[in-house]
This record gives sequence, structure tokens and C-alpha cells, in this order.
Amino acid sequence: MHADLVAINQIMSNPIAARPDATVDSLVNLMTQHHVGCVPIVDAQNHPMGIVTKLDLIECQPDGRRTAREIMMPLALGISPDTTVAKAASLMSSERFHHLLVIDDERTLLGVVSTMDITRWLAQQQ
Repeated sequence: MHADLVAINQIMSNPIAARPDATVDSLVNLMTQHHVGCVPIVDAQNHPMGIVTKLDLIECQPDGRRTAREIMMPLALGISPDTTVAKAASLMSSERFHHLLVIDDERTLLGVVSTMDITRWLAQQQ
């Protein structure tokens, strides 16, 4: 199937999210336990506030006192679940993002799509 015809909600992953007061150590544990490259940071209504990636954790020199709020990249970009795979890939390329958060009209976190998700989908098309 062509990437212009497939919605991102067909290939996105379920998010493993954390709250802004989560410690850096707990984020490291979440990423390693769930084998994910990012953790969306959400408020009490499950609205994304930002994202922490593996690179953020490497750069922050983890210690038990720092929190997600201190190291997260504020949410700059979210996509809707009906965004096409082609559009998501184009956005990732132009913005140099490896992860996009999928949100609904109420700004509720629905999923995460990574460059690896798109790569896997492309491999399955062959």
C-alpha cells in the first residue's frame, strides 16, 4: 500500500508516558524496560507537555534529582491520527525529529510514531 494512503494510526505505537515530576532515573528505567526511544511527558488530562528522548538522557548526565520537566523538549509538534505515513515521514525529515506524538482534537495523547515505525512499515511493503 502506498504511504499516501495509510494513516499513521495504523503504524503508531502505544505511548509509554510519564508525568513532569518523573525523575530522570525513572525515565531511563521506562525506556529500557519497554524498549522505546522516547517518553512523552503528559499532564493529568493526558495532554502532552513535551518529550524526553534517549539523546536527552545521554546529554543530561542522569542523576536522581533531575526531573522530566527540567530536561524535556517542550511539545512543538503533534500530528493527528489520520495524518498519512508519507506526511509524517516528510515532517520528520524536514524538522529532523525521530519521534512524533499522535494527538486527537482534544490534544489527548493517542500514540507515538518513530522513524523506526516507518522503517518497519516500509520493509513490510516489499
